[in-house]
Amino acid sequence: MCRWSVLAKGATLSWVAVCTDNRRLMSTASLCGISCVTSSHSRRIILRSGSNQVTERRVYLDHAATSWPKPPGVLEACLEFQRDLGVAASRGAYLRGEQTDRAIAQVRSKLSRFLHLDDAYRVAWTSNGTMAIHAAIHSVLWQTDLRGEHVVTTATEHNSVLRTLADLQERRGLRWTMVPCDARGWVDPDAIEQAICSDTKLVIVNHASNVTGVVQDLERIGRIVANSEAWWMLDAAQSIGYVDFDPRSLGIDLVVAPAHKGLGGMFGTAFVVAASEVVPSLRSPWVGGTGRSSGTWTGPFEWLESVESGNLNGPSIASLGAALLSASTRSMADFQAKASDWLSRLRHQIARYASLRLVGYPDGPEDLQQVSRVPVLSFSSRTLGSHEMAMLLDSAMGLECRSGLHCAGAIHPFLGTDPQDGTLRMSFGHATSEADVDAAIQGIRLLGEVNA
Repeated sequence: MCRWSVLAKGATLSWVAVCTDNRRLMSTASLCGISCVTSSHSRRIILRSGSNQVTERRVYLDHAATSWPKPPGVLEACLEFQRDLGVAASRGAYLRGEQTDRAIAQVRSKLSRFLHLDDAYRVAWTSNGTMAIHAAIHSVLWQTDLRGEHVVTTATEHNSVLRTLADLQERRGLRWTMVPCDARGWVDPDAIEQAICSDTKLVIVNHASNVTGVVQDLERIGRIVANSEAWWMLDAAQSIGYVDFDPRSLGIDLVVAPAHKGLGGMFGTAFVVAASEVVPSLRSPWVGGTGRSSGTWTGPFEWLESVESGNLNGPSIASLGAALLSASTRSMADFQAKASDWLSRLRHQIARYASLRLVGYPDGPEDLQQVSRVPVLSFSSRTLGSHEMAMLLDSAMGLECRSGLHCAGAIHPFLGTDPQDGTLRMSFGHATSEADVDAAIQGIRLLGEVNA
């Protein structure tokens, strides 16, 4: 038996059914070409009718996952590289090979200057953010036996960090401590200091939470790490392009980030930046073809060349060059002020509905403690699951939001969110417009009314 009702109407229809046999209903829906998602809160199932075509009006609110649309010139730079050069870097002495090397070197220089560094060859390219994190951690912890080594990290980290540390613990005996955060996602620097011990080799900090947007206090953390023997690695995936910081003045040894989020580049490129003088002590976790020193297959090899083993993604790196050029014309301070106003408007809209719960703001929508944040906002529902809410907003209004745990499973117990369902996340970027924010507010209103 099923009870049906129309939940929202847009370019497609969303229906809600309360059924005694959701498994049978989902099977039937699949055969009919209807997309559906079950509720973790009840026996409810959401069905989206039609051919799953996207709505004409697209409101993109998932910039914490990747930026869209890209800044002017980014797509063109990618196409131009492939059309006019289209060859492998560091692989030939012919003219286009040399032009390719120069083009990639220019992007290294742009990124280095963006991070207030003066040596472009501190930048090592990888294929994505996960590989950059993997490369950085393993370059520090390269020994086969890690039973004498200790790492400090936080509960706000991406799974790319936590899973890597857990794997090193299981296979090589690494010890590591995860420092908790508060209900905002903020980590107390004093707790990091207490976790550091005499054999701590590395401190890993996520600059900005991809669930609550909270930005950590790098100045205080930097002073603490400087008083220890540990190295410091910063995951800047959510902050770079939105928050200006100087790794060298803060004492950061390694910075990792992808190119496709706040910077506005394309998928396929990320980087590890050795901001301090740690390079001689690093050892790449992998080796392979580099286009150089090809007459030997025994090391040691240079760290940067080894991290970049294999062919670089030239079109993607070229797109980052165009994105950095666009970034140089923007004011981060102006964007932060604008985004702060947008977040405030959304928080107060969410607070109007008892069925919706604002996440990361224990003091309510006024945010009395006033911590710095990147443009990320999460909330949950007392009756709808996060995936249900995302599907409804997409179906009814063309709003594209992220649902789930956001690859940051460790933070949710501290936020009081469902460890299986997580939150619905809205995140802004440099391409976000006032109309997008107005649409987000309308979407929150829809969810509040549906819950009621």
